[in-house]
Amino acid sequence: MKICFFGVGGVGGYFGALVSRALQQEHDIFFVARGAHKNAIIAEGLTLKKSGGEELIRVKPALCTDKVDDLPFCDIIILSVKGYNLEEAAHEIAKISKEGTVVLPLLNGVDIYERIRAHYHKGIVLPSCVYVGTHIESPGVIYQKGGDGKISMGKDPLHPGFYPQNLVEIFRKAQLNFNWEENVATAIWTKYMYIAAYGLVTAANDKTLGEVLENPELSSRTISIMKEIEAIAKALQIPLREDVVSWSFERAKEFPFVTTTSFQRDVKGKGKRNEGDLFGGTIIRLGEETGVPVPVAREVYGKTNLNDSQA
Repeated sequence: MKICFFGVGGVGGYFGALVSRALQQEHDIFFVARGAHKNAIIAEGLTLKKSGGEELIRVKPALCTDKVDDLPFCDIIILSVKGYNLEEAAHEIAKISKEGTVVLPLLNGVDIYERIRAHYHKGIVLPSCVYVGTHIESPGVIYQKGGDGKISMGKDPLHPGFYPQNLVEIFRKAQLNFNWEENVATAIWTKYMYIAAYGLVTAANDKTLGEVLENPELSSRTISIMKEIEAIAKALQIPLREDVVSWSFERAKEFPFVTTTSFQRDVKGKGKRNEGDLFGGTIIRLGEETGVPVPVAREVYGKTNLNDSQA
């Protein structure tokens, strides 16, 4: 099989390394990367490290490139790009897709499937979410700092009878942590509640998770945004656990006091684009579509210019 990891930053690089280690003798594995990261992978391979600094894996794909024109049609595409690059990526993966191509998007957001399908009309797209804390430590090196790497994925609404047997077998051989969910929207929205609320509040106030937790006003704002997301989910008939707000809020206590969110770091980075539209923009749009008021999310997002076009 021909497997493409389109985007081998923190998330794509993590899974690309694991799959390559297990299956590079059986299948053709391709990486799509850019700049110094791409050059380092071509020269030295991709290295995956864990907390503590030990090197776990070093792999070399069949090809690492920044041009899809270099690639053949692929059977499986693991898509891991930033939200603001998603439209471009959807057009690019169409060039290496056939009707049976399976696309697994590992991005933050509750409307990733819809954003892809607006521009990508081939193959199978499996809605999904992932829990893993990773980043590019240096060109060619991925550092995992947390998360269990669990992938939750479910059926393509356009192809509800399709089960990705080949993808499942690959994940099993690579010993990945994954679930096939009958209603994956529950997992997607549950993760979104946590990352969107904390992302917006930490970025707007430039505070760590610990500082948000110890500040009554910021804690209240975070909980309010979570309740707004919960109300939208109910309006859309997305089943969530009854205590989803309190459960999501308490999750931040599992992380060190000094933890910052990736969205916060992107907002703070001078000249960087960010995924504000996936968080604040989506909440506002879905609130309007469902008739659910979202005053806190609107205020936090609007007042601080977290929109990626302003970054």
